[in-house]
Amino acid sequence: MGKLTDIEIKNLIKAGKPLAKSDGDGLTFTLSSSGTAAWTLRYRFGGKQRELTIGRYPDVTLAMARDLAAKKRVAVNDGVDVATAKQDERRAAEKAAQLERVGTVKALYGEWFPRMIGRRWKNPRQVAGVFDLYILPALGHLAVADVRRADIAAMLRPLIDRGILPTARKVRQYTEMLFDWAIEAELIEANPAARRTRKRKGSELGQVTSRDRALSLAELAAFFQAMRGPNFPPYAAAALKLLLATGARKMELLKSTWDEFDLVAGDWRIPGGRTKTGAAIRIPLSPWALAILKEQAARRINDYVFPVLMRSKRKITGHLGETALNFALFRMKADIAHFTVHDLRRTTRTHLAALGVAPHIAEMCLNHKPGKGIEAVYNVYDYFEERRAALFALADLLAQCERGEVDKVIPIHSRKKSA
Repeated sequence: MGKLTDIEIKNLIKAGKPLAKSDGDGLTFTLSSSGTAAWTLRYRFGGKQRELTIGRYPDVTLAMARDLAAKKRVAVNDGVDVATAKQDERRAAEKAAQLERVGTVKALYGEWFPRMIGRRWKNPRQVAGVFDLYILPALGHLAVADVRRADIAAMLRPLIDRGILPTARKVRQYTEMLFDWAIEAELIEANPAARRTRKRKGSELGQVTSRDRALSLAELAAFFQAMRGPNFPPYAAAALKLLLATGARKMELLKSTWDEFDLVAGDWRIPGGRTKTGAAIRIPLSPWALAILKEQAARRINDYVFPVLMRSKRKITGHLGETALNFALFRMKADIAHFTVHDLRRTTRTHLAALGVAPHIAEMCLNHKPGKGIEAVYNVYDYFEERRAALFALADLLAQCERGEVDKVIPIHSRKKSA
């Protein structure tokens, strides 16, 4: 039988003095200095004193408090820490409410991405591009808590099948970062994009092995034919052709501005701050390359040779991003074995060799550093005229492929004899 009565409780509240008065068996009536009356259950669990708030008076009457306390004591006797269980229930309810607010992966990304700008990436636009092109189309409509490893695998499979392993790794990496944040926010307990092990030999998401892919003359002809298709973006076709014609690296070209080009003299001057080697270079431009640049100049909308054509809040730079050309190749319809944008650079080097270009000149065309030792320190000659002859010959070959003439290869040494 309890010690308290309803009349006594009302008198205690009327008196307004802070107190804690026991009703027996751990049930205690409390009154705070602010006048809040409540019921608590005091009990021992695991050798420690614990306390559970049952509810406020008068919402929870004396009879209700005694009934609830009795049920909680039974649970404690059964090995349940009722205070911890209540905290877990509250966290679960908060998580459910948060999940309902966030809802889909797209909504989660909308909350997460603005928080990360300026904190984790040098180029947020590149990250946004990966989400816009690959992640959100595949996962954006799914509820955050419903995403499974199979969904991640289905998203990556088209990239893996095409051999675009670096892009596939970025897609998985950024997806993992998004779901890591969801874990920190206690929305989910496991990350569906996390790798099972740090390195998985033979995995499609493991280390990228060295590649030896270079397009043959017949493949180049098919490539040029595919780029003439009505759905292939003209800016991508221009960029891909110029990469073949100059041997430049992808971002060296996509970040280039019109003031780097002299279309009259026929050269492109890349400042040292934008090259991988850190050294400035002057690249000779063939008539074929100049014609492509003049077509691109007709599309000019800002200072970049390859500007962003569609603006959004996430696109914060004026030039095309790292994924733009890869995505164009991904959507290209051509009967050609898979290749990447970087393979075009290897294609340039391969056909320079086939044309009879000396190895050191071919390497200089790709702006590779000279050999080690004394040669690298003292030889500062840039072989501009030799590179001009090599790239002009390559441009003639590319023009033949563009016309579908893949059987008229004239090595440079043969040109010199005939001249």
